[in-house]
Amino acid sequence: MNSLIKFTTESGSSLWIENLIHGMSGLTIRAKHAVFCDSSPFQKIEVFDTYSFGMVMCLGGTVVLTEYDSDIYHEMMTHPVMLMMKKPQRICIIGGGDGGCLREVLKHDTVTSVVIVEIDKMVTDTVQRFFSDLSKGFDDPRAQVVYDDGYNYLKSNADKFDVIIVDSYDPGGPVGSLETADFYSIVAQRLDDDGVVVFQTYSPTVNGEFLRNTYRSASALFQKTKPYICSMQSFPEGICSFLACTKNESVFDNFEKSRYESIAECCNYYNDDVHTGAFLLPQHIKRLLRS
Repeated sequence: MNSLIKFTTESGSSLWIENLIHGMSGLTIRAKHAVFCDSSPFQKIEVFDTYSFGMVMCLGGTVVLTEYDSDIYHEMMTHPVMLMMKKPQRICIIGGGDGGCLREVLKHDTVTSVVIVEIDKMVTDTVQRFFSDLSKGFDDPRAQVVYDDGYNYLKSNADKFDVIIVDSYDPGGPVGSLETADFYSIVAQRLDDDGVVVFQTYSPTVNGEFLRNTYRSASALFQKTKPYICSMQSFPEGICSFLACTKNESVFDNFEKSRYESIAECCNYYNDDVHTGAFLLPQHIKRLLRS
């Protein structure tokens, strides 16, 4: 998938962001103007102020973050697995340089430490400049940011975590090491025996092979794997998938109701009904995982 920045002159000069899937179809967003454009050692980073999605960030030519629906993504990436855990304390976020997952996990009062492993410092700097509400968790004393490849970090550190969140931006993006069997194996080694890991597995309608391959690799390492989905207008084909995994199957039977009630008013999308429904997969995704 790639994003193209296109000028049109149908009614004066207008700036449009086209987030295209294989150059054939996708999302078109009208922008007021570009507010930032630079290149890090890893990728091109752009930020646009738009009419309908607020601030929009593109990495390597792909829309990865919008003010309009980022709450959906980050709440669904974090709260379903955080609320399976009785007392999640030590959290590791691989990727997550936008700070959204960090902000959400810090809503849980059980959390004592969060390590964010982001390869590209310019991503974090850009988000802190243009998405201040999203990035406010970086100021929390429980948060530690490490600028490194997530694979290298987990391989070189023996620390174990209650929850690991693999918040990768795009299959085939700047950190290909996060898509290997070795990486999944190291994640399993760094996860506590009663812990949960969640992988972002992209759009099952655009790149079902990525979800299926991750599901197969994880199933060989964890006692139980559980895919779930959510709808997002800015995501390819409007659907995003995730894969929760644990070494202790009974963890998936738990839902911390009292802790949920303590964060419910802080959420814009996630609730207990959404939690239940997210794990109810349509038939075509079930067939994909069986194939």
